[in-house]
Amino acid sequence: MTCWLLLKSGFLLAQPDTVIQLHLLPKTSDSLTLKPRQKLQADSLVKYAYSFMGDRYRRGGTSTKGFDCSGFTMTVFAKFGVKLPHTSAGQSFIGVEVSKKQISKGDLIFFRGRNSRRRGIGHVGIVISEKGKPVEFIHSSTSAGVRIDRLDSEYYRKRYMKTTRVLPLK
Repeated sequence: MTCWLLLKSGFLLAQPDTVIQLHLLPKTSDSLTLKPRQKLQADSLVKYAYSFMGDRYRRGGTSTKGFDCSGFTMTVFAKFGVKLPHTSAGQSFIGVEVSKKQISKGDLIFFRGRNSRRRGIGHVGIVISEKGKPVEFIHSSTSAGVRIDRLDSEYYRKRYMKTTRVLPLK
């Protein structure tokens, strides 16, 4: 079992001689708990995310009555003992940024919001594809609720901002 320790310096101590740098949280009310109740595996995380397919979009939603994008990712990760902030921008500060070539199942993927005048992060999803395959992600969209889309679609390719790995998923 891996033991996690978040240091005041903003570093995460995972195992002896293993240190992962985390980004600072944007607000004092945002928090991150790194004590998974069970061994966190990408397949388990994605399988649980799939269980919400078709659930409707609801602004501020965090349940099967409806999810917003960050409420969806927050709910999925919470099942495995990982507490994320309830904003896509807040979630973007958590974890370690990975390059497009390193994107793999279980990573959080971030996009600009629908408002073209805003340049900041406004949408988040969970990668469901294997590393090296075309990137697919599950998310709660305003138009269709929880669904799957591809990063290489024109709409998401133009809005892509970054991807982060919250935990080293096995």
